[in-house]
Amino acid sequence: MVSLVENVLARYAEVVDEGYISEGSPRFKSYAVSNLRGGVGKSTMAFNLAYEISRNNSLLVADLCPQCNLTETILRNATPKVTIAKALTPRMLGPAFGDKPEDISYRVSSYIEDFKGGKSCFAIPGDPELFAFPSNMYQQLQVALSRGEPKAVNTLLSSLRSIMNEEAKDKKCDILLMDTSPFYAGGTHLAWCAAEALIIPVRVDEHSIESLNLTLDMLSNPKKDFQMWNTRAGGLTSPKVAAIVMTMAGSKSRLSSTPGKASQMYIERAVNIAEKYKRLFVDEDVSKAFVVTDDFVSSGQISGAESIPISQLKVGRFHTVSEGKRLQVNQSVTRYQKQLRYLASIL
Repeated sequence: MVSLVENVLARYAEVVDEGYISEGSPRFKSYAVSNLRGGVGKSTMAFNLAYEISRNNSLLVADLCPQCNLTETILRNATPKVTIAKALTPRMLGPAFGDKPEDISYRVSSYIEDFKGGKSCFAIPGDPELFAFPSNMYQQLQVALSRGEPKAVNTLLSSLRSIMNEEAKDKKCDILLMDTSPFYAGGTHLAWCAAEALIIPVRVDEHSIESLNLTLDMLSNPKKDFQMWNTRAGGLTSPKVAAIVMTMAGSKSRLSSTPGKASQMYIERAVNIAEKYKRLFVDEDVSKAFVVTDDFVSSGQISGAESIPISQLKVGRFHTVSEGKRLQVNQSVTRYQKQLRYLASIL
């Protein structure tokens, strides 16, 4: 009998060797890229998924991380006047803080040439003010809870979803994508309430494996904060897990279609954790949700620093990134391009 891990590794080989693409259109309208750990490549993945998805579907992407890495990449050299915080604050704190701005998103192709030629893609910028947002948010939630008003709790927790849906309707966007911070409170909490499905990047290291378990437990455990607030809101639904993306997996060689032993060990542990929480997944066979991606540190650095989707990087070309460091795009980028296309296709 073929194991779940063998299924994951077989699909990895198929993607690398043949450029396998899953058939079908996006299964959900809204996704959040999320993991309760930093440094796993969330913003790089969100940027590249925005490009891949927008080739076939109109897209609205929002930056819910106060570090604003996605905003710096996707709205290159822009100084946006309107941010997600300016849209959320009136909804969360009331009319005394003004009205939600009418137009809160920017057409990405106006800032990045590569986004032309596909469907329309709009971005709602992030805001460093989101660092302070959780205290205000939970204060308002506690007030609503103390008054015995589950409808008010529901309205507060659904504020981001309402904002995203209104903007998507205005800009005629089919799909919503949210980048989140590595901290659950505030914007990430609201993104989990707004998203129908999650994309969870998991680096092949010990801390990321622990974080995967923490994230899935938080999503499902009725005694943890997320589910407790869902209950207090009258029964909000939880997002499904659409994909677990194992990032920075090392292959035996550039030509190999098999990850190295260390990467395989972490993949196996991640699959075992997923199996424990299989009720959260879109498919009962959790192996279908796994996407293994290679160690694309250099390509990811170039992609983020130069605002170039990985699919548009050219083998052999040099790029200058932070502090004058020069990096060359090597042949391995063709593997990453196949893996990203496959990831976008299973959503």
